[in-house]
Amino acid sequence: MRICVFQSCFEELQASVGESQKLCMNPGVFITQHTVAHKTIHKTTAKEQIDEAVQEGYDFYLNFMWGTHDDSLAGIDAIRYFESLNLPSAGVQSSEREESKWDFFAAAKLEGSPLVPGTENFPLFVKPASSYGSMFIDEYSLCRDEAELIRCIERLNRLMRPVRIQRAIALDHSNPDQYADAHESAGRDSTDVVVQEFIDGEEFSVVVIAMGQTPVPLIPQRAKYKQVSGDGRFLTLDLKFDSESGYELLEEAEDPDLYRLLQKMAMEAFTTKKMYTNYMGCDVDMRIGRDGRPYVIEVDPLPVFFYPTGSQLEDTDVKYGYPGSYRAVVNTYITNFFLENPGSRGLHFAELATLFDSHGETAQSEAQVEVTMPLSGTAIDLGCGSGAVGHALHANSDNKITNLIGVDISEKMLDISRRGGQYSELVHDRMESFLSRQIEMVDHIFCVSGLEFLPMEELDFVLVRCFQLSRHSITLVLDDWKNGSVADIRSSGRFRKYYVDHLESIKSFQVPKVWTMEISKTSDRCQESHRLTIHFTK
Repeated sequence: MRICVFQSCFEELQASVGESQKLCMNPGVFITQHTVAHKTIHKTTAKEQIDEAVQEGYDFYLNFMWGTHDDSLAGIDAIRYFESLNLPSAGVQSSEREESKWDFFAAAKLEGSPLVPGTENFPLFVKPASSYGSMFIDEYSLCRDEAELIRCIERLNRLMRPVRIQRAIALDHSNPDQYADAHESAGRDSTDVVVQEFIDGEEFSVVVIAMGQTPVPLIPQRAKYKQVSGDGRFLTLDLKFDSESGYELLEEAEDPDLYRLLQKMAMEAFTTKKMYTNYMGCDVDMRIGRDGRPYVIEVDPLPVFFYPTGSQLEDTDVKYGYPGSYRAVVNTYITNFFLENPGSRGLHFAELATLFDSHGETAQSEAQVEVTMPLSGTAIDLGCGSGAVGHALHANSDNKITNLIGVDISEKMLDISRRGGQYSELVHDRMESFLSRQIEMVDHIFCVSGLEFLPMEELDFVLVRCFQLSRHSITLVLDDWKNGSVADIRSSGRFRKYYVDHLESIKSFQVPKVWTMEISKTSDRCQESHRLTIHFTK
C-alpha cells in the first residue's frame, strides 16, 4: 500500500519539549511492505496541504495530528476536514481532541471503571484540562492546603490567559477577553482546569492496541525521572523531556500481580473511552496509590509514536511486546479499519466464500492433514473447511482435545465439517473477524490452506492474534497455488486470482522470543503441487 502519514508541525509548539521537537512519528523507517509518505501539516495551511496529499492518491492514511483549540498545532479543525473526505484511515479523531480530561473522568465514574482520583482531599494536584506534555505543570502544581491551592490557581490563570483567548477565537467566541475572564473567575471550578487528589506513588503507562473492538495491553512501563523535591513525585514540563527521563519496561516476573493489574486497568480505560473507534488504541497513564490500587490519570489517543530506535521516547513496549513489532502494528490499524468498513474487501471474501461453497465436496475429498504429535486441551481451527484438522485430531487416540472450534467463510464447508461431528462449535465468519472478538486463550491454533487468501495486512492481524491467544502451539499449512492444484484446475483456475504467496511475509514476521519455528515441506505428485507446514511451539 501507499500510506500517507499526517503529523502536526512540532516547531509550532508554544513551549519547548526538548528532543520531541526533533523527532518525527514516521512508521516508514520500520516497515518495507508499504511505501510511506510523511506530511507535516501546519495549522494555517492544513486544508490546502491535506487536499494536495489526497490528490497524490494514497491507499491509506494515518492521522497523527493532535492539536487542540488551545494551541497553534494542526489538530481539531484539520482532522475534522480530513474526516469529511471519508478516506480509508486510522488515527486521532476530532471528537476526541475536543474532549477534556474531565470528559473521561466523568465517563469513568458513570461506568464505575476505571478508578480515577477524587477531588476533595488534600494534597490536590492542579493542571489544565486540555494540555499535552505536562504543559503548565511545575513544582507549584502540588497543593497541600487551601492557601497553596488559591496561589496555584491564580498563577495558572496568568499562564493560561493567552491559551484561553486563543481557544475563544478558535471557538468563534464574540468576546475572547470576556471568555478568559469567566474562566478566571470560576477559580478551581473552571471547566478547563483539573483539580484532583494527588496520588503519591509510582507512575506507569500501558499502551493498549485495538484489535477490532478488543483491547490488547502491551508491557507496562514505569516512568523514570529526576526528582525536584522530596515531597511528591510527578513529572513537570521540564522533567518530562529531560534527557534522564523516560520509561522502562516492567518485567512480569518482578511483580506479576501488579503487571496484570496495570493491564486490566488500562483495558478498562480503553473500553470506557471507546478507543477502538480510532482503529489504533490508546496510551493509559496511571499512578499507584498508597492503597496499592492504580488510578488512571490520563488516556492518550496515540498509542505508538514510531520514534527512532534508541530515542528517548522509543516504543520499547511494541519492540519487545507486540508480535510482529511495528510492521504488525501498522497492519493491525489497517485491518481494524477494513473490519469496520469492509467495502471491496467484503465483496472479495463473499465471492471467495461462494466459490468454496460450489466446490465443497471436491475440497472434502482432497483435504488431508497430518498431526504427528499427541495434543491435549482446547483448539481453534481457522479456515476449517471440510474438517480435515478435526478428522486428523480424532484419528489418533493419543490426542485429548476437549474443545475444538472451527471457523470458515463457507456455509457448505461448515456443513461438511458438521457432519463429521468432531467440532465442538462451528462459526461462519472470516477468521480475522472471529479473532478480533476472541478473548479466551486456547492451547493450540491451526490454519490449513487458509492464509493464502488473506490480504497482506490481514495476514499480520491473524498472526498477531494467534501468538496472543495460543498457549502452546500454532500450526500453519500453506498450499502452493501458483501452479494450480487439481481442485483449482477443476474450477477453471478461479481460485488463483485470490491467491497471495505469504511465505516470505510469515518468515519475516517478528516472532516473540518465547516461540520457536520449524518449517517442513511435503509434495503431492498427483496434484503436482506442494505444501509447507510452519509449526510454532512455546
